[in-house]
Amino acid sequence: MNIKGYVLTLLLCCLTLDLVHLIQTSETNKLQDHQVHVDPILIQVLWTTHDYDLHTIPTLQVVANPLLARQFSPIYKQIFASLKQLNAEYARYAVWFPYPKLAVAELDPPSGLFQCGNVGE
Repeated sequence: MNIKGYVLTLLLCCLTLDLVHLIQTSETNKLQDHQVHVDPILIQVLWTTHDYDLHTIPTLQVVANPLLARQFSPIYKQIFASLKQLNAEYARYAVWFPYPKLAVAELDPPSGLFQCGNVGE
């Protein structure tokens, strides 16, 4: 097949796909037009009825940052006192990568010989 045949085949495929897309789009538009002209759904809320009690538990996540560090922050005592007053049943202290020296405890200074050489010991 020569180049003209390839181009003609490509154009016919594109035209076929466009027609299929247009047909599907027109059917979708008809369905949407029908849904727009239908009466709206009415929702009635009864605030006086009580179905069941909610059992929500307050939780808290504290992310490590310099204001929580005892060594550097003049307000860390007030911060932890305020956190204690919240009475959260599940509190999680998240130490993560923005402050790696707060997150990773280095027992020995790095020697440069091994990378993660003492993991699991």
